[in-house]
Amino acid sequence: MGTLFAAGAMCCAAWALYYLAILWREKKEALERIDEMMEKEEKEISWSDSLVDRLDKKAWARKLEPQLERACLNIRPTEYGALLLLAFGVIGYLIKWVLETSIWLGLLNSLVLTPIASRMFLKSRKHVYTRRIDAQLPEACRLLSSAARAGLSIPQGLEIVVQETPAPIKNELGTVVREIQLGRDLESTLRELLGRVDSRDMQLFVNALIIQRRAGGDLARVMSEMANTMEERKIIHKTIDSQVSQARSSAYMLPIMSVVMAFVLSKMFGGIGMLFNSLFGIVLLVIFVVFQLVGILLVRKISNIRI
Repeated sequence: MGTLFAAGAMCCAAWALYYLAILWREKKEALERIDEMMEKEEKEISWSDSLVDRLDKKAWARKLEPQLERACLNIRPTEYGALLLLAFGVIGYLIKWVLETSIWLGLLNSLVLTPIASRMFLKSRKHVYTRRIDAQLPEACRLLSSAARAGLSIPQGLEIVVQETPAPIKNELGTVVREIQLGRDLESTLRELLGRVDSRDMQLFVNALIIQRRAGGDLARVMSEMANTMEERKIIHKTIDSQVSQARSSAYMLPIMSVVMAFVLSKMFGGIGMLFNSLFGIVLLVIFVVFQLVGILLVRKISNIRI
């Protein structure tokens, strides 16, 4: 009987070794296929992709990348640079076409206008970045309130907020959490957060955390009430935006209509571009641009209702 059990055990061991050998062979073949696929993908990388990768590692690209991130633009620095080059050519050609000047003068004006337009565009997109963070702050306050009720500290609550919320507030609070883990003081990191995100709601959020850190109190209740207040303010802001949207759109359409009218007149009468080659024409153009900017700023000031 013992001999029979021993023979059965040997058969099972042999059967297990056989399937183990098959498993090792299939694993080796799978790893070889993966290596072949990886090598094939590396060979299939085009020269343009490798060029973009190299350009993204340049100093100007690394400096531009955080600006694009804060402008909520999901493109690479090299792609944005290519768009600027395209805008440079288009603006230069439009200036040459509308004002009927030489192409070199149009490109020279475009060389000045394109960087200015790029800075203004990125700066205007920061407002979108700030509003996205403001929209996520009520949820962050509720998560901090729940963490405080569970007995967690403010840094531990911020870690939970980073884990549970999406970008962009995840990136900003993630920077705060990493600096605290490296040994920095909570108040200094929160004040640096205010320097990165210029928002009234963020100021209230940071000041509430600093006050609770210094004086203590019911953090859960404060965060819960702050979340409700921010939600109510968000509803009021949306109502105001819907009421003043027409005035804002008119402020942006007036300069466009003026440029279109100037273009139509230049094509109807011809030679109107020569007006801007004289001192009187340049002064008239400067006055036109100044009045258009003043009108836009006044409309924006009137329609920017702070609550």
